[in-house]
Amino acid sequence: MEKATFAVFLLGFAFLCMVIAFATPYWVESFAKSGNQFVKCGLWEFCFNDYIFYKDYNSKRFLGCFYIFDSKVRNLWEWLSPPWFVACEVMAGVSLLFQCLTLIVASIAYWRCMPPYFKKVVYQASMGVCLGVVVLILITLIVYGIGKEYRSWMPRPDQNYLSWGYGLFAISGIVTLFAGGAFWAASISDIEKDLY
Repeated sequence: MEKATFAVFLLGFAFLCMVIAFATPYWVESFAKSGNQFVKCGLWEFCFNDYIFYKDYNSKRFLGCFYIFDSKVRNLWEWLSPPWFVACEVMAGVSLLFQCLTLIVASIAYWRCMPPYFKKVVYQASMGVCLGVVVLILITLIVYGIGKEYRSWMPRPDQNYLSWGYGLFAISGIVTLFAGGAFWAASISDIEKDLY
């Protein structure tokens, strides 16, 4: 298998994992037997089971899943979205954007829709972007993993665990790292072809 084919395939798989992780509400879940009023959350959706916010004087009950910018949970927005959480959303969004753009440009270069001399430059740039995305993903994973333990964020954090959406986000980072290495190998093989 050609190295560029492998690199584009890896980046495509990493992008697919990132899209699923980005959209799913399964980053943090509550243990089923805990009877917790918090059920699960992702980057953009929170699910509750008859939750009453302790600072709400009207004692409004929240039952079901809510988009984070839903008007029904507007009074919870400051609590649901602390600065570290918003930073995680931004870094995940930037990672998704750069993965998508890199996949498009690298695919165009791979399908020979660019001049041949430009292909190795695209592969080298793709390697650099992949490494930058891996750094953003790593920072997001660390910040989110630590932040989910804050008692001021989710009730009873000891009864919550990181779920498969968070794991899929981590897998996306690992596969993106390997894709960056494969792009580096593809650019080196292109340079060697030019020498001979």
